[in-house]
Amino acid sequence: MSVKNTTVFQDAIRLLFILVNGGEKLRKSTENFVSIFEGKAKLHAMDFWVRYPDFLAYELLNKYEETQEKRFLEIAKTIFKEQEPDLRNIPMIRFRFGAYDDLNESLSILLSKGLIVQKGAKTKEKIVNYNYYITESAEELIKKILKEFKILTWYDERSKIVKDISSNLGGGALKEKQYKHVAYANTLLGTNIPTIKNEVEARLKNFINE
Repeated sequence: MSVKNTTVFQDAIRLLFILVNGGEKLRKSTENFVSIFEGKAKLHAMDFWVRYPDFLAYELLNKYEETQEKRFLEIAKTIFKEQEPDLRNIPMIRFRFGAYDDLNESLSILLSKGLIVQKGAKTKEKIVNYNYYITESAEELIKKILKEFKILTWYDERSKIVKDISSNLGGGALKEKQYKHVAYANTLLGTNIPTIKNEVEARLKNFINE
């Protein structure tokens, strides 16, 4: 199982940034919702890229290869310049459907404060997925946090980068993209997904030296 190096409240703050910045704006809502974040699988997938800067850098290099947009290369360079794979890694385990952590306790904090509302997508037999509706209070809290706690700006910037490279894909498609890396796919069930720092750093140096 993964070894936690964050508190429930730290996880809640990180998830709040991902949900607010990763959601899709609603054109009309009668319940003061401003956006919707579709699916817990998507939340796990986006959280993985925030928690594993080396895997994020790997995907940024993929994006750079695909688009030749230098901003993706520059962000990857910054990740290693700031030693993020060593300093900001928060382990997740490989579960049946990919990277996983029990987020329920942290999400319950956001739910109890009225920052998000969780609604189940149902079939006739059962709930098959959860969507998260983001409230105006959540957006206002993010603004307040960024004004009062500059150190948390990293989560705002990082969650927006993850949203950018996610390209509005659903959770299943994002996890499929992550599974394409052999280290992720070959991790034994119930064990920590390992770092790929050395591999990505070498790949980054090749791009820089071209």
